[in-house]
Amino acid sequence: MLNTFTSYSLIARDIDKSISRVQKEPTVSRDTAYYLNNIGKVKTVDEFVDNDRLFRYAMKAYGLEDMAYAKAFMKKVLKEGVTDPNSFANKLTDKRYAEFAKAFNFAKYGDNATTYNASQVEVTQNFVLQTIMNSGQSGYAYVEEETSNYLDNIASVKSIDDLMGDPRLLKYAMAAYGLDSTQESAARVREMLEGGVSDPNSPANKLAAHLGDERYANFVSAFNFVEYGEQTTAREAVRTDTPKAYVQEAGLSVLSPMAQAAPSADDAYFQANIGQVKTIGNLIGDSRLLTYAMAAFGLDARTEPPEKVRAMLEGGVSDPNSPANQLADKRYANFVSAFNFAEYGTATTSSADLVDTTLKLHAESTDPENAYFRANIGSATSINALLGNQRLFDYALSAYGLDPSKETPERIRAMLEGGVSDPNSPANQLADKRYANFIAAFNFADYGPGATSRPEMVERTVTYHKENANPETAYFRANIAKVQSIGDLMADKRLLTYAMAAYGLDASNESATTVRSMLEGGVSDPNSPANKLADKSYARFVAAFDFATYGQDTTTRPEVLDATSARYTKMTDLGLVKLPEAYVKDETAYYKANVGKLTSIDDLMADRRLLNYALYAYGIDPTKQTPEGIRAMLEGGVSDPDSPANKLTDKSWAGFVTAFNFAEYGETATTRVSAGQPTVDKYMRQTLEEEAGDQNEGVRLALYFQRKAPDITNYYEVLADTALATVMRTALGLPDSFSSADIDKQVKLFESKLPVEDLQDPKKLEKFMQRFTTMYELNNPSSGSGTPSVSVLFAQPTEYGVYTSTLLAIQSMRR
Repeated sequence: MLNTFTSYSLIARDIDKSISRVQKEPTVSRDTAYYLNNIGKVKTVDEFVDNDRLFRYAMKAYGLEDMAYAKAFMKKVLKEGVTDPNSFANKLTDKRYAEFAKAFNFAKYGDNATTYNASQVEVTQNFVLQTIMNSGQSGYAYVEEETSNYLDNIASVKSIDDLMGDPRLLKYAMAAYGLDSTQESAARVREMLEGGVSDPNSPANKLAAHLGDERYANFVSAFNFVEYGEQTTAREAVRTDTPKAYVQEAGLSVLSPMAQAAPSADDAYFQANIGQVKTIGNLIGDSRLLTYAMAAFGLDARTEPPEKVRAMLEGGVSDPNSPANQLADKRYANFVSAFNFAEYGTATTSSADLVDTTLKLHAESTDPENAYFRANIGSATSINALLGNQRLFDYALSAYGLDPSKETPERIRAMLEGGVSDPNSPANQLADKRYANFIAAFNFADYGPGATSRPEMVERTVTYHKENANPETAYFRANIAKVQSIGDLMADKRLLTYAMAAYGLDASNESATTVRSMLEGGVSDPNSPANKLADKSYARFVAAFDFATYGQDTTTRPEVLDATSARYTKMTDLGLVKLPEAYVKDETAYYKANVGKLTSIDDLMADRRLLNYALYAYGIDPTKQTPEGIRAMLEGGVSDPDSPANKLTDKSWAGFVTAFNFAEYGETATTRVSAGQPTVDKYMRQTLEEEAGDQNEGVRLALYFQRKAPDITNYYEVLADTALATVMRTALGLPDSFSSADIDKQVKLFESKLPVEDLQDPKKLEKFMQRFTTMYELNNPSSGSGTPSVSVLFAQPTEYGVYTSTLLAIQSMRR
């Protein structure tokens, strides 16, 4: 049997994990499910107390399980509430009753007393729990390593031979589609790939048609070298869809609150129907297609007269004087250039590039600044033009991690005019390399009027701008250029965590000594520490942050500025990055500050940051949900047993919709207060402590003291609670007889040994708990003839027993 200190430490060092284990126990799970499913239906005190199952659950949560039989007594407690200082609960010595009445405040809230607002409490708790669960799954590390290897090397694959020549990549690619490369002959795999999927009679298609096995067809469709040649592995199907499929096939339930939502119904409608559009009239005649197409280019079809849209499309873009070209804002010109019926006629919409481009741009259009930038940056052909368009200027600066509100036009002009070719230019002289990166993109000094029409500049800037939506990436981009040595990187925990996570490493699990030795060893020597490891995560990390080779210029290289951010974004979208503490803290702060402002489903849907946070908290993957699907769940509510959320076997959606129950509570959905989740939390902690006590009463005492200690303001409160007082006496080596001494003397001694304010200091409290568990073990050895019975300690503690004064109050009620 484990000793008291070890048993306590295993639970206390990760209370959330310990409680999670309790939650999964069949009895606890069933009782909790029943409680959560039914507590909100209770409208009166009588209904509550008379439902024995609900009532006992709630009473246990508040340490009042021994009083569950005293129903008349508890009805009086609840009906008088706690608003009046002279109410029955407030006059009782035992304050648990007042706490209970405050939680189930029928006296104040009437039939709404038990309607719990999960959006305020449960979501944030679940979010933190989800971050732990995400990376704690079996097989997570292996999937992370294999995915890192895949992302690192797949771009170098240009042919079927290349893919077949790399067994590790091939295994990953096939596994993503449910195939085992070790069980398939090389000849069969090659036959499938060489056959493609364009021909209905190709091997992969025939297998799907005749046997219903679509795995090979899906694999070949992604790795379609027959159709796309060397560009095959540059496609989203390979770079994004395949890793997603691999993670799912691996059986991991990983997700990310930063990932993009799944394609919407409008995306599917566009893909399915745009090819049927042969004329301008066809496009204008389908308002859904037109709205989608224009939105992709930053235009709102609802505010544009059909006559204007027709004139733009008929005019094309070949003529400099066409209607679209005459507009200063080039969003229309971009739209017409894509849907160029004037030049391509009926073949306009049959282009695969048109479909892919429009889908990509539509995904970006959630931020209207993206479309505006793409459309108009090419018109900024000089420094004056860029500085003169505040909207473009702000977008460009923020993409490179610079704050437009803190920069003067004069300073930026000097930077732009100086360029980056001269090592002594204003931008190059700054230690903060964000400016040099910005100038290198908008390099009028070298490229003149063509500086802003370079595709690589446009794509990089838009990519940076999107990636910076993740606060961790924004922080990384803003600060990494300041890092000029291994010491600098090690000194900034947030940067180090980000950098290592991008390459599949968890900084919190690595010692500083190990990280430093890896970085100092570099990767040039085959025998360096990083290269000698079988797992190449460290080698990839060190290759990017190769201070051994590049010194102080290390962090200004593309491998750091671009590749690391791109990898982090990709791995995060796949759910393969453990969310850093800073991110969890920032996102939780944002959520708490803004959730109460939501008054409708529209509000929630409009704030993607809040929505993703909430979905993630309930274990719902944003990448698999369409906006239409989410809205349908929310609009259905949970009152109707046949609502979309209630009909699902997976109750994650029911939890999410309950938290954001606009269907039932309207604009007050996110501000309502209830007794639900806090009661469940208390129940779980109470159960955890009881179960620990079944094995070792000393552990129960320790957990109880740990829970109560932060709220203790004086030692008189400790002496009023038998369990707390027992912990103090045991830890200080005092005999039980000391409890008979003068109370003031007891308090004075306790204070001299442990100032009461130390109980609010986690480190000092933990040290005290170590002392208690050690002393308890000495007095009650865990080894021997079983766990000693010290249940007498809990004969009448505040939390577990019944005050004598309470029993007298019950007796007086009977007279």
